[in-house]
Amino acid sequence: MLAVTSYNEVYVQLTAAKVEEQLAAYAALAAAVKGNAKAEAALAAFAPGYFNAMLLALDHHFMHRMRGAEGKDGNPLNEVRMLSDSIMEHDGVLKENKTIKYKAEKAVAGIAVGQEIALDAETFERLAKAYVAEIGKRFS
Repeated sequence: MLAVTSYNEVYVQLTAAKVEEQLAAYAALAAAVKGNAKAEAALAAFAPGYFNAMLLALDHHFMHRMRGAEGKDGNPLNEVRMLSDSIMEHDGVLKENKTIKYKAEKAVAGIAVGQEIALDAETFERLAKAYVAEIGKRFS
């Protein structure tokens, strides 16, 4: 597929709605297990892998985005690209991308280069919202 320079607004909104559905389902599950220590521990162990996979799925919806339009300033699109690449290619440890001006202290997830990527619901939600907003801004 050729590089994509724009995404239909409806497609972007539907993708955001899919993310919201998954976050709501996870929140319902978390509420259902509340008070059951064994179930809470199992959910806590499950969450990082689940949200890392959710990040890969989110990135895949826009994987053909034109890198030139994405920019290189450490924005949420760059952050998701780096996180996704690191999950897939570096065993979940954030690796530097020399073409991106990434600074952990300015990043949505705040994960430093060399740190293990283990997203939780709140971090994934913040990152997904920032990512979708940035897609809408740069690829409308």
